[in-house]
Amino acid sequence: MLGPEEAKEIAKVPLSNNTISRRINDMSADIESVVLEKIRISEKFALQLDESTDISGHAQLLANVRFVDGDAIRENFFFCKVLPEKTTGEEIFRVTSEYLEQGLKWENCTSVCTDGAAAMVGRTKGFVSRVKERNPDVIITLCFLHREALVAFTISLSSCVG
Repeated sequence: MLGPEEAKEIAKVPLSNNTISRRINDMSADIESVVLEKIRISEKFALQLDESTDISGHAQLLANVRFVDGDAIRENFFFCKVLPEKTTGEEIFRVTSEYLEQGLKWENCTSVCTDGAAAMVGRTKGFVSRVKERNPDVIITLCFLHREALVAFTISLSSCVG
């Protein structure tokens, strides 16, 4: 956008790794606070969660949130949190609840979408059962991508058996 002379002037500005890192963290915190405030104003929200393992073998909990913002329904990345070695429904619920304690309530969660993993949908200790204890009216759905993968897996197993 600028010419070579301007680029030389900008290059003179010292930016250490700490400065850049701090600015990124500041921008991230600002975006997070804006999204949380919009959810608080909307009051109702829906969550979509997925537990995944990264390339280093650590379990990560990823969450997206949907909420009404004025005349539009917004979908935002909500959080990514490291899970302990045992990815139980209780741990997933604990990590999610701790994040929601920033002014949000389970009672305002209208729906939760997850995969069909036992940790998520287990009847007694699964994440969904814990959410239902806090909000019996919450609607639970399974992600259509996971359903397609399950069907493909089932079909490939049946063709191997037959």
